Amino acid sequence: MNKITLTIDGKQCTGTAGQTILEIAHANGIAIPTLCYMKNLSPWGGCRMCIVEIGGSPKAVPSCATPATDGSTVVTQNDRLTHLRKLTLELLFSERNHICPICPMNKGDCDLQQNGYKFGIDAIRYPYLYPTLPVDLTGKFLGLDHNRCILCTRCVRTCDEVEGVHTLDIGNRGVKNQIVVDLNTTFGTSTTCTNCGACVSACPTGALFDKNAAFHGPLTKCRQVRTTCTECAVGCGLVVYTKENRIVDVFGDNDSPVNHGHLCSRGRYETWAVKRNRITTPLVRKNGQLVPVSWDEALQTIRKETGKMLTQNKGLLVSGKLTNEVAGTLAHLQSQVGHIGMYVAEHEAALCSEPVFTGDAFQRITDADAIIVLGAEPSRLQGVVAARIRTAVRKRGAKLVILNARTSDLDSYADIVAHVVSVERAFWKRVGETLQGAQRPVLLYGPNAMTPLGITAMEKLIKLFENGNGPAVVGIPTTTNALALAGAGIAAVDNVAQWLTSGPLRAVHIVAADETDGGAKILRDREVVGLLKGFNYVVVQAAYESRLTELAQVVLPSLVWSEKSGTVTNFEGRELLLRPVMPPRGQARDDKMILESVFA
Repeated sequence: MNKITLTIDGKQCTGTAGQTILEIAHANGIAIPTLCYMKNLSPWGGCRMCIVEIGGSPKAVPSCATPATDGSTVVTQNDRLTHLRKLTLELLFSERNHICPICPMNKGDCDLQQNGYKFGIDAIRYPYLYPTLPVDLTGKFLGLDHNRCILCTRCVRTCDEVEGVHTLDIGNRGVKNQIVVDLNTTFGTSTTCTNCGACVSACPTGALFDKNAAFHGPLTKCRQVRTTCTECAVGCGLVVYTKENRIVDVFGDNDSPVNHGHLCSRGRYETWAVKRNRITTPLVRKNGQLVPVSWDEALQTIRKETGKMLTQNKGLLVSGKLTNEVAGTLAHLQSQVGHIGMYVAEHEAALCSEPVFTGDAFQRITDADAIIVLGAEPSRLQGVVAARIRTAVRKRGAKLVILNARTSDLDSYADIVAHVVSVERAFWKRVGETLQGAQRPVLLYGPNAMTPLGITAMEKLIKLFENGNGPAVVGIPTTTNALALAGAGIAAVDNVAQWLTSGPLRAVHIVAADETDGGAKILRDREVVGLLKGFNYVVVQAAYESRLTELAQVVLPSLVWSEKSGTVTNFEGRELLLRPVMPPRGQARDDKMILESVFA
């Protein structure tokens, strides 16, 4: 790559041809104020806060959108530029309602406010326009206050270039310009919004905000902890802000090698902004009712009822959300429990039978010129993967073939969609023609690819590439740590009823951990309820109440994601760290500690 040298504020700086002045300045430790600029987004140059002077030119130009040239001289700070930036800020403050005391971002988190402080804006010389603009509070998790918007388009570009849906855009003309959702509708009625919250993360003012975080205090005064999302096998990095033992807000970790700051709705909101009935104390069934008891009483009750049973009469069924550290404990319990299994989604046991991690899977999807989705549901289960697929198709023209029973928003981006995979020659000829010439194909498969028809389809897909570049094959389970747990020797179970009847079991201990449904997914087969009712003893270890906990004789409270420590391994094979964000609630305990106490 061609190196270039230029002088910025008297300092000799080096960069690469094609970089903007702003990028080279920041890389060399020279600060230039910005508002509309955001790293990794296309430049817009609309706010004019980053203007600089280039030697030989009378014009002030936006450094975020101006390529640097070799040998040039740049000035970023002088009286003229300061004057122009102050004028820009005054105009922005006067244009709409930026009265800070009544704004949810009046807590040190607003870029407009911070620039106002930096340039000493304590009054403005222009009359306030005070337009009457709507506030959209129909979104499930976020709100849009047009009165606070400065039209920087950071949200529009993020929605388009990162999440890949282009829900947001600029509508109307002139002074009537405003952000529009879809074709001028609302978040509540939008058919394209994924509720990922990326627009909120991008907004430099209080225009877009998280409804659950509004007026909860400045993020600058919150405790900040970096941890890992455990809602799926992707393992996105999180930055969690807490105050007084409650979560104030959650953002993506820009330094994460997995998601680079982007999150889906599950990781950003559903783990904390959705209210669930938490279990905070051990429960023992007495006279037909579950009643709170001490840990000692709960453990004594379990030992009394199961202590005399033979090893082969005891079963341990665990969630795939458990950490690698708990997996080590499970290995030591093999001699005390007759059957140990990990419940997974339908058809997922075959995917986990020979666990394979695909290194750099995200980068392969990002670089792909053809993507085949077979038996996977990234839009529903791995939203950040779906975002990468959308941007690959929309921004780089990658081909997309979807072979899956369920419909999803990805269908509208695909070249071929088949909800019932045909074995006819004409269909596969069409698939072959669509994928012909692909140099970097990726085959992304999920549990439903493990059916007989799915395996046939996979064989046909791989055969299409026999005379060219074969696809990078990426398996993505629906369960968080399923591949690592399977690799540790824990058998995956996708037919719970069959597992419960496969041996002389009389008691079963179910570890649902912090599954948001409380482990109720194992009841998808109607037989399971009857089988559990027929057991001598059922213990459920879970964080949330559910239909499953209602069937138990003893319920033990587990920690949730924000209280856990340890590691999980994502589908790329990366070992990712979990850090506790808050102290345990009530008497909840770590899953490893509970298992060691029960089976001591």
